[in-house]
This record gives sequence, structure tokens and C-alpha cells, in this order.
Amino acid sequence: RASASGGTQDEFQCPHFLVSTGAALVVLVEAKLFYELLAEDRKGRLVLQGLASPVHGLCCHPQLPLVGVCGQSGFLHLWNYNTRSLHLVKVFDKLVPHILQFSPDGQLLMIGFTSGHCRLLKSLDLSEVAAFRDSRDCVTHAVFSHDSCYLALAHADRCVCLYRYAHRLGDKAFPREWMYAAKHKSHWRPIVGLCFSGPESERLRLFSVGEDRRLVEYAIKGSDMSNTQQVATPDTIVEQEARPTGCIWYPFGGKGDNQKVLTMSDEYKFKIWNTVNRSCRKTALAPTYGGPVCKMVPVYQEGDGEEQFMLYATHEKVLGLVQLPLDGNPNKCMGLIAHPGQIASISVDYQGQYAFTCGGHDLTVNQWLIDPQPVASASIMGGSGIEPFVKLIEGGEEGEFFSDMKDYFYYSQIRSQGEDTTKARALDGMIPVEEIPHLMCALGYFPTQLEIKNMKNEVKYSQFGEIGEYVKRIGFDDLVRLYVNHRPVFAVGPEQIKQAFEAMKRHEPGALPRDTLLTLLTSHGEKMTMTDLEGCLELLVGDSCVERALEDEVDAGDFANNVLGLTEVGDTLAAEEGAATLGASAEGGMGRSDWNTSSMAYSAGAPQSSSMVGFHNSLS
Repeated sequence: RASASGGTQDEFQCPHFLVSTGAALVVLVEAKLFYELLAEDRKGRLVLQGLASPVHGLCCHPQLPLVGVCGQSGFLHLWNYNTRSLHLVKVFDKLVPHILQFSPDGQLLMIGFTSGHCRLLKSLDLSEVAAFRDSRDCVTHAVFSHDSCYLALAHADRCVCLYRYAHRLGDKAFPREWMYAAKHKSHWRPIVGLCFSGPESERLRLFSVGEDRRLVEYAIKGSDMSNTQQVATPDTIVEQEARPTGCIWYPFGGKGDNQKVLTMSDEYKFKIWNTVNRSCRKTALAPTYGGPVCKMVPVYQEGDGEEQFMLYATHEKVLGLVQLPLDGNPNKCMGLIAHPGQIASISVDYQGQYAFTCGGHDLTVNQWLIDPQPVASASIMGGSGIEPFVKLIEGGEEGEFFSDMKDYFYYSQIRSQGEDTTKARALDGMIPVEEIPHLMCALGYFPTQLEIKNMKNEVKYSQFGEIGEYVKRIGFDDLVRLYVNHRPVFAVGPEQIKQAFEAMKRHEPGALPRDTLLTLLTSHGEKMTMTDLEGCLELLVGDSCVERALEDEVDAGDFANNVLGLTEVGDTLAAEEGAATLGASAEGGMGRSDWNTSSMAYSAGAPQSSSMVGFHNSLS
């Protein structure tokens, strides 16, 4: 501006101001910079560096307060989460990072890309140690062995690649280096879980689980020698209808029984598999907040039993805690909404104090303070014994269903001793394991042969780690827990039967020929004999003759309603409310019944938020 006295100009004055950029930078610009003549001298001071692209990879350092974050624009950031400061930055040109993983010793940081590339970096300065590309599809899972000498990658093309840190050609004259070891494609659907065994295992083992419902173990030693990933034993079928969503090594619970793998499924179940004889040692109801659990990590590096907690995440929105041991108790878990959409990755710091989550396309990394005490308190206040499980049964402890359970259990005791005896009975409140399937059917849950096998194994090995003996009899409390944990979360109705018929017809129009249905029932899956089939028809429709019980062309709806006796929940509601509806219509109102079309059994209560305190800001 001009001076009033001499016409000279005074010094230019304006307040300092902030500038935000499309690259997620906030810069402080001071007024004096306008007097600088050179462009390089007219630079502001960086105040905040945000995330400019979707974030998919995140991992905490195992020994230092550092968290690694990578995103779609090619950036890799290492943040010190105690000081909220950016520690190291690396940018990759023409490569899109997708996943991060620190080695257990903290020396290396693995970064996998959408193009199939893999880079091993030193965690101290992010300098490159090794680079691999043995697949052209995205790296979806990455795990290091507990000794940091092996690295396994799973790709979107369903291949598992193994790398090792060793002397080239086994000659100690050469220095140790990272090198390719083996590759194998053992799944025909996407891989959803990959894990190494822990230090508890007698030998190093590698497992993967896929949406094809198979758990596969790979022979590490044989792969080292042949450069071909070898499958150690025949794969294990972990589900028949549900889709697995992930797996982790699970060394918790049971003295001497710590070689286990935990699998998760989209039917809200946890299953613990013994890796020695491939038997299912436990099936437990998973948290049902917001969707199936697909990611899970232990909170504490050391801890077992009730002192250990697991951090879990669903595919979208929900993050939560579960207290061990996993037994299906709904009071031992909590969940909160952590992101508005996808949860791309989760991680826990080395002290078990903080949890980190990234939300993919919401461009957000959240840091959460973990406070497990409210979950532990809720577990105690929720009752002991079978009290928490009884609350999940229709009607509760005073309901008709629970009364029927007791009656069936008492009858099963009599049945196991023989129904025709006239001698005085001595009932000890226990039934043989062989009676479990009959009781489940009486309660309306009709398990498959694999599910029956899993239930018997769960009871049989329930105390094997503590006393070294098999359990052959169970009490009523054990039956209640088994029923709550094993029964399907999703009810089976006519709609599910229609879907099964469509699959058997290969989605061709028209009804299903009776001969085709009989062929499938007697030759596929858990095969039925004609005697079994005739016996089932006798019980269902009162006629064991297949030709009379089934039409030449079997319709899915008729089969569900007239043969299996299944009805929609809405049909029952409509019948009960029919009189009231007609009455309202007669008075001139438009009567309309409410149809309950949901077949999912949700757990009681909304997601809680008392156990975690979230800093919803991006790290800065």
C-alpha cells in the first residue's frame, strides 16, 4: 500500500496461512516468503502429511514402537506411534504395495505388491535386501517362520511360494542369503489363510486354507531339497457348506496339546484342528457382530487361558476382542464399528497396548487403546457354568425348549441302559458319547456324519491334554454347550432347499428328475444306501416306496414342504396373525402381515465400545 506522506510503499503485510494439497499435505506459508526471489527459497513448512491413496497394508514392528503403512500410490511409511512422527519414507515407482509383514526378529520388512513382486527391506533404513517375483498375481498373504528363516507368500492365483534364508547350494563357503525354495498350487479356490507353526511345534510346518474348504500342510524339508512345494499329508476337509475366511496358528489351551490351527468360517464358527491327527478338537460360536470374522491376531506375545485375548476384525466395519479360551460364551467378546467400510488390515503392537487398523478406500489408519478389563468383567458378571449358554436358547432357562432338553437327556440315560429292563436304574447324570447324535436330532439339529465325528472327537479329547485319557461320557451341561456351539447359525428352510436343487440341476430350467436325485444321494458326498433312503422316507411321509413318495419330476418347493416338512417362518406368523388381519380389513383398514424373512440367529446385544478407546485421526 502507498504511504500518505511520500508515496513510498510500506512493507507488504499479511497473516501466515495454511495450504492443503491434493497429495494430502498441509503446509504452513509465512508472509515473509513473498520477498524471496528464488523459487527454492519460497517453500513452506510441512505441518501434516496424510494419506493420499487407499491404504491396504499395515504391520507393527515386533520390538519397537513403529508401525508400517503402505498404499496404492506407491508409498511406504514407518511411523513412530508414541511421538506421532514419521520415521522413514520410501516410494515405489510403477509398483502398487498391497501387504506388509515384519520378521519376528524385527530385522526385515516384507512388502508385497499387486503385480506379484515381493521386496525384502531392512527395517532400519528401508534399503533393499532381496527381490522376488514368482507369480504375476497380487500377494494376498505373507508370513515369516518364528525363527525368521522362512517366508511364505500366497498369491491371488492360488499359489503358495516359499523362500528361505540359507547358504546357496547348502555350501557354508557361501554367505547366507534369501532365495527361492518352492512353489505349489494346492487350492482351486482363493486362499484365505496362511500360517507357520510356532516354536511349540516339534518341526516347522506351513498351512494354508482356502475357500475350497481344505486345510493343506506343506512339507518344508522336502521343499528345500526339490525346489517344489510338497504337500505333507492328504488335505483336511474343514467345512462342508460354510466357506472358510481365515486361519492362524493356535498354541493356546491344553497342556501338551499346543499344535493346533484355528480356522474361521462365514457361518460364524471357530474350529480348532489338531495338526497331529487332523481331528477337530473344538467348535465354538464366533462373535456375530457385523459379519463373519476374517482376521485374528493374539494381543499379547506371552499369555494363555483367560489372560490372553484375541483381536479380531470382520471384512467390513467391526473390530473387537475375544477372551480365551474360545468356548462360545457371548459375554467373552465385544465389537465396535472401526471403519465405515472395509477393514483392510489389523495389527497389534509388541506390548499389547495398541491396535491398528486401516480402512482401504477411506484413506484412514486408526490407532486404538486396548483395555481388555471390561471384557473380562463382563465374562464374570455374565454368569458361570452353562448360564451364558442357556440365554442363547429359545425361551431361556424357563422356556419350553430347555425343559425338553432335560427330558430328552433323561430319556437318553434310560435308553443307554436299555429300555426293556425291569431292574432298578442307577442314573449318574451322564450319557455315552454315542447318544449325542440322537439327542441333537431330537433337538432339531440334524448333523452330518462329519459334524457327528467332530462332536465325538471334541468330547473324546476334551481332557486328553490334562489327564491323558479319553472322555467317553458327558453330562447335561456339556450337552448344552455342544448344542449351542455346533448348531447352525443360519436356519435351513425352503429357500436353502431350492438353492441345493438349483446346484444339482446345474441351474437348468424345470424340475429335477427323480433318478438324478437318487443318483446324487447315493453316490456323492456322504453317500446314502437305498435302505437308508427308504427308511428316511418311511419316517418323513409314511411310505418307504421311492416311486410313491417321490414324483418322476421332483420340485424343490414340494420336496421342502411335503417331504421334509419345512415351512418359512413368515408362513407361521401369517397364519397366527390371519384373524387379526382379516378383522382389520373388515373394518376398512388395509391389513398387512409382517414377514420375517431373515434366517440368521443374531447374538444378543449391539456392538459395544467400552473396551477400546479410539483415536479416529490419521496418524500425523
